Amino acid sequence: MFEDETTVAWRAMPRHAPVVGADGAEIGTAETVLADEDEDIFHGIVLKRKPDGEKVEVPARRITRITTRRVVTDLGPSDAQALPAYQAN
Repeated sequence: MFEDETTVAWRAMPRHAPVVGADGAEIGTAETVLADEDEDIFHGIVLKRKPDGEKVEVPARRITRITTRRVVTDLGPSDAQALPAYQAN
């Protein structure tokens, strides 16, 4: 899926990139990267979920690829709805 797009590291994720589920359908937009930049550890992203606009956490293990155009996950529709709400520290 999206094989014609260039894969990038988490640090190069496009601002407000569309986030897609396992079926390629858009599930929201990436609002923030969750990471320890000093240690170069990627924890995941904050997703502004469609259609409700709730901000939820997508753990790094559920992200299969980041490209110059989007974030690809292994989430199904029910998985996206079940993600925990984002709790800012």
